Amino acid sequence: MNPLPSSLRANRQAVENFDEAARQLRHRFKSSVSEALPGSARRVFEREWQEVADLESIESVPPLIFAYLISCERCVLDLLNKNYEGVASSYFDRCVSEAANHIRAKVIGSWSYEGDVIRFPEKRTA
Repeated sequence: MNPLPSSLRANRQAVENFDEAARQLRHRFKSSVSEALPGSARRVFEREWQEVADLESIESVPPLIFAYLISCERCVLDLLNKNYEGVASSYFDRCVSEAANHIRAKVIGSWSYEGDVIRFPEKRTA
């Protein structure tokens, strides 16, 4: 016999389902944002995403990833809590577009112009 009452087992299953839905939304959000970025911004975003794999503290989150995470979590929470108006897929697409535009603007803002040459930021070193 299972030591947990059936209501607690049902609640645990609901939480697991909620967690799985959030994980899938986060994965889809990242791939959708990456696809929405132009090539140069996508490369910078993906490079910073790789840096996150070696993250040692919250203070070292790269700026593009920080902007992305804020947008992603807001979108995921809104979708899971039904805190949006209209169709969920439209809201998701709008969130992706806003995140991609924000990231693109940050990438463009980080470029330096020297004459007719655009210099892309170098990979940061710790």
